[in-house]
Amino acid sequence: MAERLEAIVSRYSKEHYEDVAKVLKENRAWARQMDSTHGRAVMASTIGQFAELFAADNPPVCQVGGHDGPCTPACLIGGFNREQFLTACGLATEPAIPDSIGEDDPACGHSPHEPVIGCCE
Repeated sequence: MAERLEAIVSRYSKEHYEDVAKVLKENRAWARQMDSTHGRAVMASTIGQFAELFAADNPPVCQVGGHDGPCTPACLIGGFNREQFLTACGLATEPAIPDSIGEDDPACGHSPHEPVIGCCE
């Protein structure tokens, strides 16, 4: 049981996620205001990298535990909420919204109906 509890402990807290999202959103807004395609692409990439870091640090946990075979998505609970983080940073995943990199960025050539993370990378 101690090993299971240890696996749930994350290096980061909800407050870390919120603070990082706030800073990234402010910097993304600055890049948009400067009308910098490169700046917006760098911010989208940076936000995506933080989302990957947090997701790797705080994966969902199997609620069944001790069963034979691999865990399925149905038995996983908790973990880092990537979509919520991306929204807090000012990015959307599906569908793209006008405030997202891609839809209003002709240099990107991204479809407004595709995910915006990774755009222009």
